[in-house]
Amino acid sequence: MHDTFPRLPRSDFSVRGAAIATLVAAFEADEAVRAFYSTDRDYFLHFPGFLEVFGGRAFGSGVVDQDADGLGAALWFPPGLEPDGDAILAFMESSIPAARLQALAAGMELQGSMHPHEPHWYLPWIGVRPEAQGAGLGARLLRQGLARADAEGMPAYLEATNRRNATLYARHGFAVLGVVASPCYPEIIPMWRPASG
Repeated sequence: MHDTFPRLPRSDFSVRGAAIATLVAAFEADEAVRAFYSTDRDYFLHFPGFLEVFGGRAFGSGVVDQDADGLGAALWFPPGLEPDGDAILAFMESSIPAARLQALAAGMELQGSMHPHEPHWYLPWIGVRPEAQGAGLGARLLRQGLARADAEGMPAYLEATNRRNATLYARHGFAVLGVVASPCYPEIIPMWRPASG
């Protein structure tokens, strides 16, 4: 099966919007995301903007893969490029009630402390629309990104938001670094794949 998916053109905001819409559909029932945006109203009102802010630099670098039908998307940060932490925090402060954000703060800090510092490819978001899940599309998107990392001889890092996904990632060479466990915070599983190729 051919594993090559289109990468987003850097200036094509319509395609960029389609990738965000795909990820919004994919994460609608995700417990980790819903810890931040618990109601449907908050989720659909704010999560698209959160993805836009979080993925801004990745979108600008053109490292977002998606299938031609818009059923799956994967957002990657290459080595040396990181999300804009200040912009992300500002967006969260404007879209999440202060009490909830305060309750999540310790978990966010712990999660951040587990992020590796050595150069690597970072996969913060990969998702498949519910109607297409279970058909291997997510695995194909993952393989494409990992092939890019392998071609450069670079490791890869991600944070699984549930144990089922962690099992998928383990089949592709990722190992668990630990578990983010903090009161009021969702269980997050940081995972690392050594350089290969």
